[in-house]
Amino acid sequence: MNSVKIKKAKIKDDLFLEVEYTEELQWHSKKDTKLSCTVPIHNDLKDAFSKFPKHLAYLCDNTEIDEDDKIYDVKGFSIGGNNENEGVTLSGSKENDFGIVNLNTPFQKWEKSEYHAIGVLGEEIEAAIYEINEYLFNGKKAPEQQLSLFEEETEKFSEENI
Repeated sequence: MNSVKIKKAKIKDDLFLEVEYTEELQWHSKKDTKLSCTVPIHNDLKDAFSKFPKHLAYLCDNTEIDEDDKIYDVKGFSIGGNNENEGVTLSGSKENDFGIVNLNTPFQKWEKSEYHAIGVLGEEIEAAIYEINEYLFNGKKAPEQQLSLFEEETEKFSEENI
């Protein structure tokens, strides 16, 4: 695998991953790829994304929330810029009395952000990127529970007929 840089990632329907990345190729070439994955994501990737709502709440509403707060939800992030101008935008939603409000944080540069927890956010984005790479390139996915249940029933039925 050549050098891959995740640019965007989004969890769709709480089950699948949409991702955009750039792959550095030989001879100074780059390949941009956009994928809509159909294999269910693993829980470690879901857990990595579950760390982001506290950042969305603070950056959009200047509000501190508990880890268990379900009012805010983050489904994706986008990394932009280069070198000292590189940073991230989180995309998610907030539930209120009138329904769901879609939110995007202001772009936060890793090096020059006023956000007090930019270092923590950076570490959590890196953890999510690690899990995305595990999913995309190392086959880490959700367990195939439905298929295993079907196989158990088939084996049970076969043994009864013998």
